[in-house]
Amino acid sequence: MAEEITTETTNETPTKEDYEAIKLELEGERQRAQSLVAEATGELTERIATLEAEAKQKDEQITIYSTDAQALQEQLEGAKAAYAYAVEDFKKLVLQTNPLFTPDIIVGDTIDAVKSSVGKAGVLVSKVKEGLETQAKALAGLTTVPAGAPARSEINTEGLSAKEKINIGLEQAKRRKD
Repeated sequence: MAEEITTETTNETPTKEDYEAIKLELEGERQRAQSLVAEATGELTERIATLEAEAKQKDEQITIYSTDAQALQEQLEGAKAAYAYAVEDFKKLVLQTNPLFTPDIIVGDTIDAVKSSVGKAGVLVSKVKEGLETQAKALAGLTTVPAGAPARSEINTEGLSAKEKINIGLEQAKRRKD
């Protein structure tokens, strides 16, 4: 014999009130979770806000500093150009005041370098002067010319032919007439 098993089916579909109760319970859980999250992250959120404000302030300072640095760089370039012109003007002045110096011996890109080359040029010029004076003194001893006209002497007629002697006599007579 077969026993019949009967199953009872019950309708367990939730009612609208059940949905409302679950909804209220979930809303309460959501609010509790949000308050726990807010409590756990509150200190970190404040720290993040502080750091963001500091970062913004640092960015503003960086902008100011980079603008200042650019202005200083431009001033430096202008100063370098002015210094280069000053060095060139100093070289020209040195050459004008020292006519014995030539442009090829006055060199340098700084005032100190030009001063150094002026010192070396001065030594070179003084050595050249000394050498020329020594050479002039040596040549002066070899080529002394007596002052005034040479002394007049009688013309030596020895070894001259009679015709040459007559010509010399005629020239002397002619000079005396003049």
